[in-house]
Amino acid sequence: MKTFTITSQPFYEQYNQCYKNILTINTEPQGPLKQYVRKINFPPLSPFQREGPCNPIPKCGLAIYNLNHFSCDIMTPNEIPELISFLQQNGYCIETQLTNMLNQSNIKLSNKSLVFNVTYYGENQPNFVYIR
Repeated sequence: MKTFTITSQPFYEQYNQCYKNILTINTEPQGPLKQYVRKINFPPLSPFQREGPCNPIPKCGLAIYNLNHFSCDIMTPNEIPELISFLQQNGYCIETQLTNMLNQSNIKLSNKSLVFNVTYYGENQPNFVYIR
């Protein structure tokens, strides 16, 4: 069992020369989602973006690609409903309590927005519901 975090972050797409938000993941996931995760380079968002000892800028990370096998596009927040369906159908559980706790915390991710935390259970997915 392994829990991971899915975030949305700005990305400069060099081919189309445009900015868009993409879905990223903090670690390689277990299970079927793994085939849709690839390492990508993060080009600077601005020529004024400077790296320093107090401002590390990640140069690469893991992105989630579109769930359509014929697409080579990185997922955007507009595709979260499809991602949720995929996760639910494939043995993943969205950790609602953990996600809510982190979203309500004073601690915020720099340059990213938390989408949700997910745990892969596979065939052993527990049958429980969180009530808030």
